[in-house]
Amino acid sequence: MRKTIIYYTANQEDPKFEQKIIDNLKKQAGDIPIISVSRKPINLGKNICVGETPVCYFNSFRQILIGLEEAKTKFCLAAESDCLYPPEYFQFTPPLNDRVYRYSNVNVYFDGHVGLWKKKFTEAGQMCGRKFWIESIKKVLKGHDDWSFVPNKPLPLIFDTENKYSWHGRNPILYFKTRKGIGYKTGFIPGSVLGVPYWGTFMEIRERYLK
Repeated sequence: MRKTIIYYTANQEDPKFEQKIIDNLKKQAGDIPIISVSRKPINLGKNICVGETPVCYFNSFRQILIGLEEAKTKFCLAAESDCLYPPEYFQFTPPLNDRVYRYSNVNVYFDGHVGLWKKKFTEAGQMCGRKFWIESIKKVLKGHDDWSFVPNKPLPLIFDTENKYSWHGRNPILYFKTRKGIGYKTGFIPGSVLGVPYWGTFMEIRERYLK
């Protein structure tokens, strides 16, 4: 096995919703091992519970780092508690281990709005050489040696622009902005649609995952 899924969560989403996210991840992952790093114990792969630490982006990076250091594979890929992943996301293996690869087919569901918006990428949909990812996160966390709260703005960049690559699948990642995560705002491409391949219509998605 050449890759490991690193699932990280602040455990702030509605438990029923997050369980649906976890169920989908288990289904799509197949035999790819999962390491979950959470603030509360969860039943997903090898779980590492860090306790109810302050919620901020720096601490989510720290959770990813813990998962990466626990993994043993050459590559790792991200999974978050507010994303549904299609099968194609798990079928890619990067050709280089010192670059970050991001899934380029992403749609966003915003709570309180009707429609799904295209997004160029999300850090929740990326794959990278494990050692390179560890080194990159440690650079960002330098000077922040504990779990104390760090304001979310400006958001630090883990990877330089020159190291970013992408891969594309027919079916999108569905990225939910439920107002319960670290932040509600995110970039998107103007113009919404009422349905996407694999996941169905906006109404079907809302009824299936958020009711």
